Amino acid sequence: MNYMKLIKGDKRRISILAVSALFVLLLTTNAFPKSPLETGNQIIAERADELIKGGGKAETYAYGAIADNDNNRNMFRIPALISELTGLDFVPLAIIEHIGSDIVLYATVAGLPDDLRGKEDAVKILARRQLKHFERTYYDSYFKELKGEDHLTFSNAAAKEVSEAFTAEYGDLTASDPESLGRKYPTAKEASELTGIDISALSRIRAFGGLESLLKFLSLLPEDLPGRDKAIKVVAKEKRKAGF
Repeated sequence: MNYMKLIKGDKRRISILAVSALFVLLLTTNAFPKSPLETGNQIIAERADELIKGGGKAETYAYGAIADNDNNRNMFRIPALISELTGLDFVPLAIIEHIGSDIVLYATVAGLPDDLRGKEDAVKILARRQLKHFERTYYDSYFKELKGEDHLTFSNAAAKEVSEAFTAEYGDLTASDPESLGRKYPTAKEASELTGIDISALSRIRAFGGLESLLKFLSLLPEDLPGRDKAIKVVAKEKRKAGF
């Protein structure tokens, strides 16, 4: 009897059995990672459930059974657009916006996996809507009241105040150290280097409000602040490249 051939055959069978057992184990223990879309749908479904449970009976009745149809998609246009861009389920998005608010929807979508298809565009759309609301309630009145010893002091104080207000509204979704912020938000870094304004504050304005918000902020600063005009040109150029 050829024992070596038998041993080799047994090894082959053992290997096949081992691989098969591992595959079954992975299946039974849910070891395969979920796709970004599956993870995103799970997150928004859980958030919608939390809002329904936290609302009153009228809200639970009215919004707990929203159907995905043309009428509701016309009524909840932003959730419908986000659903089309990302593939996320429409109903939880509509519930989050209506029972929660547009701010809650923004924060929820911003916290979804970064590799979710269409997430970046969805966040930009939501950020633009928030920025318009934010400007109406904050920017105009704040810049009339804030005073500083000089233009840079004023600008740094303004940047800090605005960025903290963004953070208070939406939560802190950015890195904290200047080096990481510079890599993640190079336009904010360049604006910081040109003007001397703190990169942490400019990066948060960029992160929460997008390039449009950063451009708006810089345009409201004193016209003779050194580097202001160059920084505006840098951000405006980047904004055009991004298609906004």
